[in-house]
Amino acid sequence: MEHTLRVLVRIDTKASLACIEVRGCLVPANCPDLLEILRHTATLGANMVVNLTKALHLEATALDELLLRAEQVRPLPLEGGQRTVAVQLPARLPACPPPRIFESWAPLSNAQAFEMAFLQRDTAVFRPSRQPD
Repeated sequence: MEHTLRVLVRIDTKASLACIEVRGCLVPANCPDLLEILRHTATLGANMVVNLTKALHLEATALDELLLRAEQVRPLPLEGGQRTVAVQLPARLPACPPPRIFESWAPLSNAQAFEMAFLQRDTAVFRPSRQPD
C-alpha cells in the first residue's frame, strides 16, 4: 500500500494562527516532508497547530520523530511575542486496514452470470398489476 502524505494548511491572519491538518498517512518516509511544510509555515510568524485527528494512518516512529523535531521548528516572533508549535493527537492511532485478499477469485462465465442474475431476480415485477375495481 502506498502511504501518501496529504495536508491542508489553513492560515488565519487575524488570529495569527496556522493549522496544518494531516489527512493522509504519516510514516517515517514522509515525516521530513511534513517538517519541511512546518518550516515554511513558520516563516509566517504564526502560532502553528499540527492536527493529526483526521489522518488515515499514523506510525508510532513517525509520530515520535514529529513530536521531537516539531519543538525545534521555531516560528518567527512577531508583535505578540513567543510563537508556539502544538501537535493535536487523535484519541487512538489510526492504522491502515489490511489489504483485501480474494482467495478463490475467478471470473464468471456467461452461463454462471446469467444463472446468478436469474436466481436473484424478483419475479413479482413481471406479474401484471391489478386494476382497482
